[in-house]
Parts: sequence; C-alpha cells; structure tokens
Amino acid sequence: MSFCDQLNQYIDDLGCSAKDLASASGISPAAISRYRTGERTPDPDSKQMRMLAEGIAKLSSGRFSEDAVHDSLAVEISGIAVDYDTYLANLKSLLSALSTNNNELARALNFDPSYISRILGGQRRPADLQAFTQGVAQFATRKGTSNGSSESLRTLIGSPWADAKSDEERAQAVATWLETNYAPTHNPIGSFLEKLDTFNLNDFIRAIRFDEIKVPTTPIQLPTTKTYTGIHEMMDCELDFLKAAVLSKSSADVIMYSDMPIEEMAGDEDFSKKWMLGIAMLLKKGLRLRIVHDTNRPLFEMMIGLEGWIPMYMTGQIEPYYFNSAQNDVFCHLLKVAGSVAMQGEAIAGHQAEGRYTLTKNRDEVRYYRKRAERMIGRARPLMRIVTASNAEELVAFQRSSAETAARRRVIMSVPPIGCIPHDLLEQILRRNGLPASEREAIAAFAQEQSDLFESALSQNEVRFELPSIGREEFEGHPASLGLSALFREEAVPYTYDEYAQHLEALREAVGRHENCSLVVDGSMPFRNMQITICKGKHVLVSKNADPVIHFIIEHPAMVAAFERFAAPITD
Repeated sequence: MSFCDQLNQYIDDLGCSAKDLASASGISPAAISRYRTGERTPDPDSKQMRMLAEGIAKLSSGRFSEDAVHDSLAVEISGIAVDYDTYLANLKSLLSALSTNNNELARALNFDPSYISRILGGQRRPADLQAFTQGVAQFATRKGTSNGSSESLRTLIGSPWADAKSDEERAQAVATWLETNYAPTHNPIGSFLEKLDTFNLNDFIRAIRFDEIKVPTTPIQLPTTKTYTGIHEMMDCELDFLKAAVLSKSSADVIMYSDMPIEEMAGDEDFSKKWMLGIAMLLKKGLRLRIVHDTNRPLFEMMIGLEGWIPMYMTGQIEPYYFNSAQNDVFCHLLKVAGSVAMQGEAIAGHQAEGRYTLTKNRDEVRYYRKRAERMIGRARPLMRIVTASNAEELVAFQRSSAETAARRRVIMSVPPIGCIPHDLLEQILRRNGLPASEREAIAAFAQEQSDLFESALSQNEVRFELPSIGREEFEGHPASLGLSALFREEAVPYTYDEYAQHLEALREAVGRHENCSLVVDGSMPFRNMQITICKGKHVLVSKNADPVIHFIIEHPAMVAAFERFAAPITD
C-alpha cells in the first residue's frame, strides 16, 4: 500500500472529507488533495506529517492514536516504522556491536566511504532506504557469523537473531530490528563518556576510603612456586599475586595481560571487591601499572570493561595497551609480573575450568617472566595515552602535532574554546575572579598559545563545533567556567552569563572567517565537564576539565570510528 492509499483508507474509515481533515490538522485543503492523489508526499519526520497524524487521531475520537497513525503513514513513505533519527541511532548501535568501520560497510554495499559518512552524520539519506537496509542486514549477518560478533547481535537484537535458523532469517531479523526498534540501545561511547564526565576522584577516594588504606608490610607465607587449577583457584591465584606484589620491596612496574573470559570472576562480588582493593593498594604504594587490554571483542563489551578502569585511570598511574592483531582463539593466556612475583596461566578457550595457573617467587623464574612481559609490551600499542599534570609536555606536543594534521574535525564542547577568547574579555574575567597578576599573565600566555593552535586548525581543516544552547536561567543554576584543562588548572574560573555570551559570539565570528568551518549551538548540555575533539580517521582527544583535570589521547581504530559515529545526547 502506498502513502496516498493509506491516507485515503483513513479518510474512508473515518467517514470524513478532505476539508474536515484540513481543518483538524491545520494543513491546507490543497496540500491534503495533493497527498490524496500521490502528487506530493510529506517527509516522514516533518512537521506536516505530525500535523496530519494529529488531525486523523483527533477525528477518530480515540480509535487511532497519533503515534500509530504517524507510524503507519511513515512506513509507507520510507519503508521503516520508526522515525529516521531512531533508525539512524539503530544503525550506529548495530555497527558498534559489529566493531566495524565506515570503509568496511562502504565496500560491502559498493558505496563511496564519504557517502556512508554523510549518512551516519545525518547529512544524507539513502535514496532507497529499504534496499540500503537489506544491504546492511546482509553485511551484518556475514560479519556477525564470521568474526565472533554473533553474541553481540544476540544481545542487541534478541530472540529473532538467536532463534534464526539460516543466514536469510538472520538478515531479516537485523532488517526488522533496524526498521522497528524503538527501545534505546546501549551506547558504549556515550556510556563511557557519561561516566567519565560525572566521575569525581575525591568522591571515589572517600567512598573506598583510599586515604585510609594501609599498605601491609608483614610478609605472607606463600611457597616459592604454587600451581592452581580451575576458575576458583584461578581467583585465589590472582589475589595471592596482588598480595605478593603489594608486599614486595621492589618499585618495578606491574605488567598485566589476560585474554581469559572474566564473566564468572566479575560475577563474584567478594572476589571483585578484594581484587579492586589489591589494585588500589598497588596504586597507593606508588607503582605504575602497564595493562594490556583484550580489545579483540565487540566494541560495547570492550567499552564496558574499560568503564570499570576509569577510577584507576584517573590516578595517572595506569598505562593501557592493546595488541593490533587478534590473538589465538584456541588458547587463552595470562601473564602478570610485579617486582618479585609472577603469575602465568593457560587454558583452551571455553575450558578455563580445566586451565592451570602458576604463581612463582623464584628469582630466575620472575626474571624470565619479566623479560617476557616487557617483550610483550614492546609488541603492544597504547590503547590510550593518559596525560596528567605530571606529563603535561606530552599534551603540548600532541596538540601541536594535531594542529598540523590534515583531517576533518568535530569538536564537542561544554564551553567555547579558550583559543578564540578576546584578550580584553579574558582579562576582565580573570580580574573579576580575583586572580593575582602572576596567574593572569600565565593564563593569558596560555590563551595566546591556544589561539595560535586554534587558528592553525581552522585555516587548514574542515571543523565542526558543537555547543549547547544555554539560557540565562539554566546558566545561573549551573555556571560555566573557562576551559583551562590544557593548563591543568584544578581551580575553576567561572563566567558571568554575559561574559559567556560574549565568548560564544567571538567563536561565531572566528568560525565565520573560515568557509570550511561550522558552528552548531543547539539543545541542552550533554557534558558539563568535558571537551571531545574527533580528528576523523586519526585520533580523539577527550579532555576532562576537573575532578581531576586529565586528558585521554585515543588512537585505537575501532574506538576512533565509534567516536566518529557518536551522537552527543543533545536534546530539545
């Protein structure tokens, strides 16, 4: 049935005239006439479509709901039951679950990668949405059944995927889910950023009583070498390793790697608490932890795992790594080394209960495993470079290098960038906040340096800035402060509303001077404490402005691609 046929069916069922519908909907009789003949079709997401559905629902006296009418008409136009924004959100969630990227999807559909990017960015719609959906569904089915993402699709789509008996049925399950899913899906990047934005290190320290933790010095009695078998003994081995590492007199880095499934361990609340306490003690002792994360799994699983590490990342004592290639999917391995103790284990994938795990304090053995662990780190890549005040020069070097990198950029901010603030306005804000001359001079010099980087990026690249639309009342309830995270200043320097408005206007003027740049000011504030700079196909810089000030430089391809697809939760 076509859109005009469905519309005429409603008019016949209601026994009303086109004039009655025009009056009830607020749409002109001429437009209603064109809709009925098929001469014109409204956009599924348009105001006219909503008005039409509202008018039909009103005339039905309760027989039809506005949403049901809207969906039935929309599906005849676009081939999907959900609105296009929801369809797009579903598509992004599907691609995240598959841990794929735009180029791979483009090759599968025989499209130009830039066209896929514009579709995912909301700038274009597929000319034939139904054909596009079927193509995506077939691609997802092939990808899901060949790279181990089947479980991710089962989680995302549910029983239609799990119960499907053939690839044809699986593809249909994917297509139906894309076209009909109204339920909000887990956004792994959004969830990670939300937790990062709201995390307060001081609150966390108080919650776990970190300041009260006493690093024990009394030695524990462990044999020089001990073997553990099975999941529960593996947990004992993990805890014994942490105890021995905490009690060691060595200040050597702790290196940790495991591709063992952790579901059962994570589900043991008592073990999880003890394990986290052991990690906290290592950090309290002042040790650096070099962790090789297992990233060869679906993105949403990887991001959920990384969320649990956020409190530890905030200490600045964690170096996260990953392997660029997939590891052996038959054997699972575990290797952890501290100053005077090492732990290693192996198992056949899926049979961890039969695995063997060894803890050793033998000096020669520990020396061997230390060298092996360091060789392992040498083969790994940084998952994130975590920059705090202690290694601030790394951020400066990165910013300069990034400014010279030719790539499209998307910058999601809570406040305008300090690089575009007028000198007089900055001086006014600093004086009003009572900052001494030395601090004012330091911030002014920092702002000038950021201005040079800002202009360099805008003059050479396509840049899209995204900022929330903040009214005076909302601002008074949640005052904004200057974005000084790159200066590693913990004390906030708040604006007045008028000062904020002037800074925003300065950003508008700066963007207006460059044809390849744009500014979107819309919706409510997605994050109050962060700025995210996405350099397409290259890297992402996530900067947290306070509690504590910290920066994450991300170059992992799957994570960068997921950030590119990320839709900030800005709502009207």
